[in-house]
Amino acid sequence: MEMNRRVQMFYRDHPLMVSSPFGGVDGIDRELFAATLDRLGIDLLDKHVLDVGCGRGFAQHVVRERGGTYTGVDFVPNGIGFPLAQGDANALPFQSDSFDVVFCIDAFEHFPQPMRATSEIKRVLRDRGVFFLSAPNYSNVAGLVKKFSERVGSYERNTWAPFGRWQPQEWETPLTGRFLKRIFHATGFQRAERIGHPSEIGLGLFPWVDHPRMPEAIQFRLQRLFAAIGPGVAAVWPGASLHGFWKIES
Repeated sequence: MEMNRRVQMFYRDHPLMVSSPFGGVDGIDRELFAATLDRLGIDLLDKHVLDVGCGRGFAQHVVRERGGTYTGVDFVPNGIGFPLAQGDANALPFQSDSFDVVFCIDAFEHFPQPMRATSEIKRVLRDRGVFFLSAPNYSNVAGLVKKFSERVGSYERNTWAPFGRWQPQEWETPLTGRFLKRIFHATGFQRAERIGHPSEIGLGLFPWVDHPRMPEAIQFRLQRLFAAIGPGVAAVWPGASLHGFWKIES
């Protein structure tokens, strides 16, 4: 409970740290989000969708455009009100078998008890429901840098991340594909499919590209290089990307 409180207070006091590849602070990249759902074959038409860790609920725009109904829940009060409810992922305030699709967009890494949260997501999903997860992936060079930086004391445990100019996060779990698959299996999910994010191959394979001391001229050249090779690398090795997008089926 103490860690939950720390995470809650941190993101209440640092709202600009709430972000993802899809945006999150001021809005959502609707085109990228829609294209990702299409690539994974996630249909929202006539579906009841729950967004766990919804922030300000920007995903609702895409859900409604695609013919679904949206409910968001977050444990940081957002002041917006219904349908954005306040609640904890470890004890979702909804009945079992209530939703066809559950989103968790770049919040899962901040859950101190990921197994319990996943069990709750499984509980509220209907039979043959779909769990869409966007989460950082540290089974790459970024993961090695994270492990080293936290071990030598440059950053506190579970705080280093290569985005945001290496600003410390609060409880940034070093998630990997293997770890997530183990949790999915243990909580009763049947199948899991992951795709990479080509635009973040650079952050996964060379996280210094966003280091605060990286000269802008070199950073620009590196960004151009990784933009060119990103799609090919992500197709062959999704784990090279800093973020992974998952479709997990119940």
